[in-house]
Amino acid sequence: MHIGTRLGAAGLAAALLLPTGALAAGPDQAQARQEDLDTLYAALQEHHPDLYANTPQEAFEAKKAEIEGRLAEESDVDFALDLQSLVALIGDSHTTTNIGSVLNSTGLYPFGAEWYDGSWVLTGAEEEDAALLGQTVTALNGVPMDEICTRFGTLVSADNPVKLRRQTEQLLYSEACLDYLGIAESGEPLEVTTSGGSFTVEALPMEDFGDAALSSLSQQRESTPATAYRKGTYYFAQSLDDTTYYIQFNQCMEDPKQPMDGFAAQVEAELEAGDYRQVLLDLRNNGGGSDGVLVPILMLVPGLVEEGVKVYGLVGEATYSSAIINAVELVDAGGVLAGSPTSGSVNHFGSTGSFTLPNSGIRVSCSSKYIDLGTLLEAGLGAQVEPLVPTVRVEQTLDDYLAGRDTLVDWLLANGADYTAPEQPDAPLTRGRLAWMLWQAAGAPEAEPAPFSDLMPFAYYAPGVGWCDQTGVANGVPGGAFRASCAVTLEEAAQMLVRFVRQQGLTPAEVRSGAPVLASDPAPWASESVAQAWRWGLVAEGADPTGVLTRAQGEALLARLTS
Repeated sequence: MHIGTRLGAAGLAAALLLPTGALAAGPDQAQARQEDLDTLYAALQEHHPDLYANTPQEAFEAKKAEIEGRLAEESDVDFALDLQSLVALIGDSHTTTNIGSVLNSTGLYPFGAEWYDGSWVLTGAEEEDAALLGQTVTALNGVPMDEICTRFGTLVSADNPVKLRRQTEQLLYSEACLDYLGIAESGEPLEVTTSGGSFTVEALPMEDFGDAALSSLSQQRESTPATAYRKGTYYFAQSLDDTTYYIQFNQCMEDPKQPMDGFAAQVEAELEAGDYRQVLLDLRNNGGGSDGVLVPILMLVPGLVEEGVKVYGLVGEATYSSAIINAVELVDAGGVLAGSPTSGSVNHFGSTGSFTLPNSGIRVSCSSKYIDLGTLLEAGLGAQVEPLVPTVRVEQTLDDYLAGRDTLVDWLLANGADYTAPEQPDAPLTRGRLAWMLWQAAGAPEAEPAPFSDLMPFAYYAPGVGWCDQTGVANGVPGGAFRASCAVTLEEAAQMLVRFVRQQGLTPAEVRSGAPVLASDPAPWASESVAQAWRWGLVAEGADPTGVLTRAQGEALLARLTS
């Protein structure tokens, strides 16, 4: 039975997934476990792209030795959790042991808590404790909730604080996990302390949950908003009012009943038939899949933005993996992100494969590469392994949840059409943005799509890159790439500006003569362009040719050149 707004056995299984077999037992148990432990560590060393990125090798080997010291005595469940605690050292949300059914074979406490308004809120309880639903949960068995999150950080696979909190939420009622972390003792009641009082719960076997008398905060909702998550639905679209068109995209997968190309054509036709001022693309419950599925929708975004339609990508704590990539792509297409920080990290390990341990049958998901979005998308430039934080920060409130209101969507309905995202004058100027600026200065002429392998066709700067490539204002790099998301140095900008002047037939006045006085010599390929830019007064005395320009500096250079 679902005992919270997201809780239940399914949530527990989702947190650590499912194994493919039963754990070993018998006189050779310790030997079998040793083989599994050795296999796990060796496979991680072989397959993970950077196993020791966050934790030194010595810590892994110390943890492995600690586990080896109790192989013969510990329970099957504790051994499975030991394996997961070793994997947790990687700090990679995508690399994890799939031990959900092992945990489901143990007891589950009939309560749940979720994060609202900056605190843990009781969202599920037995009927006799239902009066406390909605109260703030402060401790379990006297252990403060902050400390509980810290302890779960030693067990779960999480690469950022939002992911850790979400994993904690999904495992908070697992008797085995709380026992392993020293928060509870198996077979003993658990005391839950809230702002309105305390109560105790006994763990229940999984099979008894269906017959338990459980209450959920979700049962107290007055209504459900039109934008509520539709579980099992890949994607759908609807009008929220005369000015707002809404798309919910829940899985980065094709709907077999309505392929994305057909869905995108439907969306395009409905947008053309209406007079919408904003489009909302909801990724708040999208846990990933294949990031390429959304491309037909993303291809519509630049045209909408050019027509003055605001396009928002809605993100939240459940936005993860490929949905993060789609969210960053949406920004490069001209959209704005709104919502709350995500559990998925902007840069992250991913593209998982799997292997199975020989004796326990536990399947392990393992990342195969590091995904650095800053190498492909301007909106990812400078990001690290960290949550994606939206420009418009609006969190779902508990009061709105109970009233059946979508806090974020209500804010956008009231403000989104007239909202203007703040400028980022101090952000690095990228090759793609400079190409777009030059194309705009040339009058935005028609241009064929550029052939570069790393250029997203829906990026706002794609037409500018195509025009610069065709006119010789800018070229790609070896290997067929353009590197549109890379920051531009002064010497690179000088070369593009000089080529632009010649292509446009401009005749800027020379205000200097003689050799440039710079902090260092420019690269040989850029020396002529830097010298010409110096004579035009575009390069300051003592400037560093290899220094990165800001957007504001790039705009100032172009304005000076074309004024």
